Amino acid sequence: MSDRTDVHPAGKTASRARADSRIVADGDRYRQRCQAAFRILISLYGLVWIGNAMFEAGSWLFGPPAAARHHLIGVFAGPAKHAPNWLKPALESVSHGVQAVGPHAIAIIMVAISTGLGFALLGRIALRATAAFGFAYSLALWLVIEGLGFPYRQTDPGVLPVYAITFLFILAVCPLVKPREREDLSRFPNSLWTTARILFGLVWLFDAGLKWLPAFMFHFMKQITSKIPGQPHWVAAWLHIVAHIISAIGPTLFAVIVAIIETIVAFSLLSGRGMRFILPLAMAYSLGVWCTAEAFGGPYTAQGTGVGGNVIGNVIMYMIPFLMLTAELFTRYPSMSRQTVPAGAKRNTIGGRVAEAQDTA
Repeated sequence: MSDRTDVHPAGKTASRARADSRIVADGDRYRQRCQAAFRILISLYGLVWIGNAMFEAGSWLFGPPAAARHHLIGVFAGPAKHAPNWLKPALESVSHGVQAVGPHAIAIIMVAISTGLGFALLGRIALRATAAFGFAYSLALWLVIEGLGFPYRQTDPGVLPVYAITFLFILAVCPLVKPREREDLSRFPNSLWTTARILFGLVWLFDAGLKWLPAFMFHFMKQITSKIPGQPHWVAAWLHIVAHIISAIGPTLFAVIVAIIETIVAFSLLSGRGMRFILPLAMAYSLGVWCTAEAFGGPYTAQGTGVGGNVIGNVIMYMIPFLMLTAELFTRYPSMSRQTVPAGAKRNTIGGRVAEAQDTA
């Protein structure tokens, strides 16, 4: 006599149907939450580009003509001074080209592109084409304006790779935010999303590697004190307080803590593990760097910001990819954690579709 309790096929089918309907409903709610979160973040990124356009226009178009011309030429000529020999001829050619075309014309083009990207992101207009162009444009600026980040000393390879990676994240979420007809929404997170996450992790790994070098470990205090000159009184007073706290803890110990945090964040992004715990840590850390080592992005002048003309700072740009990763992670539908899918069923991340495994004899 068998101890197995037989289940009537009709009852089993009804149970699976109810479970499937719950998963479909959960998937729809998840998709709606993701769409809302990503649309807000894409609009926020559009505001960043509009802010950058305002800084660029104020520095290159609306200032005294001679000063504006000198400043823009310096933006393109500066990277060649620190570039390695194999890169220097290309950067010098770009600088000569800017002078030949005319700095004012180049400034108008760059401000127009930044403005166009900003409003296209705000309105989610031709989002795929906008994100693809923004990705290529950010990489081009990384080459000609940041000189691929050289020289690498104590910090990241530049902020523009993060701009490009953010566009890659936007390309990855286009199927959710602007779905095409008959587009399969079940394949999210997709391979492009994973690629963006890994590239973001590589940026953090590169930065973390620099933090373990003696140049950072034994000169950590300069990261704070070098930002004090030229700041408003309240910012300078705040940075003096931060410097005293670091001195009390020990600059080298503080530098080791910073290096450990960045290394942990990098490996979490690369592996995709521990993200629920690491993402809040990474965002808090980024805000901490922004309000200390970056001095809130200041000083703010007609020539831009204290961190190369990027709106409100470099590290603060890391927040948008982190928020995108957080939106995907924390808006996953509840049945993913409750394991309500029947045995033998496979659940996709989004869309509520269930693929039943074939019954084996």
